[in-house]
Amino acid sequence: MGFDDTVMQALRDIRADLPELLATLNMDPTPALEAWTHALDVKLLPKLAPDFPLVVAICGGGSAGKSTLFNTLIGRTISPTGGRAGLNRRVLAGLPEAQARHAALFEALAQIFGTALQPLTDSAQLTTPGDPLYCTVTGGPSRVVLLDTPDIDTGARGDYANRELARQSLESADAFIYIFTNATYNNRDNTDFIARLLTGLGTRPCCLVYRVYPSFTDAEVREHALTVAANLYGPDHKHHVLGLFRADDDNRVAAGQAPMQIRPIGGGPNLPDLLAELDPLPMRRRLLAGMLKDAAQQAAALHRLARQERARLADYTTALEVAQRAGVQQALRRFPTDRVLRRFAQIWLEGDPAHIKVMRRTGQVVEWPLKLVLSAARRLSTAPEPEPLRDDDPAGPMAMDLLEAATALYQQTVDAQIQGPEGLQPAHPVVHAAQQRARQKDWRATLSYIQEQKKLLLSWSDQLERDLAALADTLRQRMGVLDQLRQTFAALLNVIPATAAITYILHTGDPAGAVGIKIKLTGLLGLHDLYALIAIPATAGMKKADQRQLEQMLAPVAQTWLAHKLTAVQTLFEEQITGDVLTQAHAAGDRADALLARVATDLSGLKEILP
Repeated sequence: MGFDDTVMQALRDIRADLPELLATLNMDPTPALEAWTHALDVKLLPKLAPDFPLVVAICGGGSAGKSTLFNTLIGRTISPTGGRAGLNRRVLAGLPEAQARHAALFEALAQIFGTALQPLTDSAQLTTPGDPLYCTVTGGPSRVVLLDTPDIDTGARGDYANRELARQSLESADAFIYIFTNATYNNRDNTDFIARLLTGLGTRPCCLVYRVYPSFTDAEVREHALTVAANLYGPDHKHHVLGLFRADDDNRVAAGQAPMQIRPIGGGPNLPDLLAELDPLPMRRRLLAGMLKDAAQQAAALHRLARQERARLADYTTALEVAQRAGVQQALRRFPTDRVLRRFAQIWLEGDPAHIKVMRRTGQVVEWPLKLVLSAARRLSTAPEPEPLRDDDPAGPMAMDLLEAATALYQQTVDAQIQGPEGLQPAHPVVHAAQQRARQKDWRATLSYIQEQKKLLLSWSDQLERDLAALADTLRQRMGVLDQLRQTFAALLNVIPATAAITYILHTGDPAGAVGIKIKLTGLLGLHDLYALIAIPATAGMKKADQRQLEQMLAPVAQTWLAHKLTAVQTLFEEQITGDVLTQAHAAGDRADALLARVATDLSGLKEILP
């Protein structure tokens, strides 16, 4: 498996983007994310340099002989030894002389340990807690950094004094040397702890050193060592154990008067030679391949969780937007739409050619006999005379609708859940802070301000005037020659109120239909509801084709009005009620979408190189 710059950059990008993605969606940091980022920072990313040496950590329980083994391998007595468990309280790194001049190594180790390594000046420093230390060694493998680590089991009942420090150092290692005794070889607490570090993200190899009585046979040593191997790796431990070794107890070694004698079990190289023969690059490639696969799989799982959370945010945002649209429609349900239609009819008539205008004036004379017929029909009819039309002030009803809609929308905006198209949606954590700010506003003052805006909503803007004029020009250009000819005849029968019939005639040019409408709409003039106005053809006996034409004519007028008034109310509601919440939701959603796409692209690149 290769590790080119593209792959490494993709991994670094995922490391940066994935935590930001979860934070953007206000997802609580999960143990999985923390473990993933920590493992990348400690186990994978610092070791991408091809000349980074192999880091081998010596670990084990109290009084197992870790420091003695460390001194033996580097050829110097540096780390304190003795019979007291937990004697050493710091990590000590033995750096080969060639590696001690490697600035990148110190930077990587500083990132691993969270602090720069300091030189060891006195062995007594190791017996007091503190930052990691290093020493330069001339003996031992030239491409291996050895770590002498604190023991993992000093303490009792799960409270281990050095375990966190040991974990920090062990996680940084490419391989372990696990030393154990007859008293600890089957200690599952110790081996379970080591196993989690060995296999948590990528499986790392180890050498097993059994410090044992000289009377133990090699077969007994092998049996106990394989028990440890199975506890660490499971049934396939043979693929991960680099070698089995024994170190016989010796009083001179315990007294620090002689180095530890380490012998391989079942043949093979001795431990120093085995370490010297390890090639960091292929070993790291094998290790990083497994680690990279694990990292990609865990990143993909976190990416799926983020996608699900993004969908929940989208559902909530949609629900609030639907509630806002409903509130806007409720606020305008008694808006005097007939004013818009009347003005549009006036604009249309003002744009008629001169001969059409003359015909319309002539049509007033032509209409006189028809008026006599209508008058006679009314006298003969038993139906009461229609009341004269009144242009009632719509400001009062509109103000009530506006306040009711605003109050309902405010409640939905600050509630912990909201009813949406996909069912009841909880308020997403992304907007909780914005909701709290909305709750803290002076709602009475906000309502007073909203109520004052009814005058603005009833006002006639210059832009609306221009849009209606442009609409009239567009519709007139769409009319064919036959439609214009029909309009000429229709102008002679000026019997339909401008509110509805002009829009009907200019599009259908049906004079007979126009007369019929005049008779049937006698008591229906001055309508204030656009939808009732559109429904008039259904009560007027019009042909379905004519009804469709009238509806097509009225729809653009309604849309032009909606583009102004609906937008004005929506802007008002967003400024005073929903704006902060929706802004937070949209900003988080947009940023999450970008990060989701970036992480997906990088994950795709990693998947292509995985075996």
